[in-house]
Amino acid sequence: MNESPPNKKLRDFVILIYQFVSPFEYTHRFYKKRFQECRQENIHIIEKLTKFNSPRNQYPQMLFFDTQKENEGYFYEIHKTDCIIKRPAYEEKIMSVTRKITKYILYASFESIPGEAVIKIKEFILDEVGNAIGGAALESGKIIIKWAKQLGGAAESTILSDGARMPAAIASGANTQLCMGLELAETYKNRGHPGSGMVMTALAVGEREKISGKEVLTSVCTAYDVTGRIIDATFPSPELRRKVWNSTWQGCGPLVVSIRLLKLNEEQGLNAFGMGLGNAPTMNVHNIIYVPASMSKIGNQFHNFVAINSALLAKLGYTGYYEILDEPYPYWTTISDTNDWDTYTKNLGKDFIIMTNMAFKPWPACRWAQAGIESLLKIMKAEDLKPADIKEVTYHAHEKITGYPYYSIDLKNIEDAYWSVPWAFGSAALGYKIGPSWYLDKRLKDEELKKFMQKVKIKTLPEAVEAFVKEPEKSVSLLEVKTLTGKTYTMRTEYCKGDPQKPMTHDEIIEKFLSQTEGIISSDKAGKIIELVEKLERLPDISEITNLAY
Repeated sequence: MNESPPNKKLRDFVILIYQFVSPFEYTHRFYKKRFQECRQENIHIIEKLTKFNSPRNQYPQMLFFDTQKENEGYFYEIHKTDCIIKRPAYEEKIMSVTRKITKYILYASFESIPGEAVIKIKEFILDEVGNAIGGAALESGKIIIKWAKQLGGAAESTILSDGARMPAAIASGANTQLCMGLELAETYKNRGHPGSGMVMTALAVGEREKISGKEVLTSVCTAYDVTGRIIDATFPSPELRRKVWNSTWQGCGPLVVSIRLLKLNEEQGLNAFGMGLGNAPTMNVHNIIYVPASMSKIGNQFHNFVAINSALLAKLGYTGYYEILDEPYPYWTTISDTNDWDTYTKNLGKDFIIMTNMAFKPWPACRWAQAGIESLLKIMKAEDLKPADIKEVTYHAHEKITGYPYYSIDLKNIEDAYWSVPWAFGSAALGYKIGPSWYLDKRLKDEELKKFMQKVKIKTLPEAVEAFVKEPEKSVSLLEVKTLTGKTYTMRTEYCKGDPQKPMTHDEIIEKFLSQTEGIISSDKAGKIIELVEKLERLPDISEITNLAY
């Protein structure tokens, strides 16, 4: 080992930064970033070598930076055919965001997850399994299953509710889209529904790889931690959201789960992350609101396919976009007009945001209708009101839901009903059972439901508009109920049932699962799934659950 670079002596510590034709440790983008930092800190550049033999027989440039500060550099070792970077604390300062996240994905441990978070993850998994099974009862669900069967392929993973076995990338996507059918999927801070894909990918890839329940729990927790931070870091400005409602993040959770469960190494993980995010389907969810469709909001079947196959390709040695979250061409520039670098990794592995940012839906409707449903049912119960006693219901909320398709009573098909607030209020007031019964075709001819829908009005609430811009995770609303006897009852909300601030109870989540799956799988199978999820960390093979879900 040489003791110093040619003709130069290093006084204290040395930082090695490599620029490779095909990146190895640090890419050109990072080299440039660190070079600028050194200039700003007045760190003197000591030496620049242009030809140095690397482990891949490539030719990097090496910059040696001299620093007087203790613990702010690397000791160096230079070998004839290799170079080794020793990693003291200073690594955290200069490591790329993508690499930090990849390392977290690969090395997170179940033991670091708090007990309360483990309980929440189990409830999350149970809820999404119920969503998928229930969604299969709808016409849109039947089409998705038929599509998956037509594609065919290796019998790796189970289509829930049906039992057909498909390649993991197909089964995961089909199951995730089934979750969306009943409008009962989890919600992240009122910003989207990224969770279904994580759970369904964990089940599909887990079944393919014979993964334990403990590892499934860890992968889902890790995926929520990473995805939530990427959403928050790149969440667009209100101005852009009015034009583009982009949910490209949907593929992030399945990607994280796949990287971990397929046991990629660090370099493979970086390449998978780049391919998965860089090739994720783009969309503008406003289009599905403009013309409601079977797809509900998002085509998860396409996101999951890209995510899982990115990980499979990377494991085979295929390479793609590298350190995609970082400069000079970072991911955020393709989906947003804002970016917060600190948010990506802030308290990663310490603050488990599945505890603080994930909401469950108690009723099969858009998240923005949930506060009104809760208030309506509370008023009806407190005042002993029947649907026939009510003259008018006025829902005051943010302006997004005061027009079509939210404020719609002339419904042509079930897809229109997904978005209709009057439909949701009427279904809840009439006591329809949570699950597929809310969206059966026969409901379109339900005269009692149609009559109640005529009573519902929606108006803009200024404070809700402000909250939607500044604190979209809040469900600020005001509900007024006028009776035929001339009385008026009102109720305000800041958060609604299912939000982290007003969580559903464990028993309520179990009751929801049983309601969603009733008539699709037997009560014995449903009970056994609940039992297995309760002890998931002790389950040796996740397929014990998927084998019961049809």
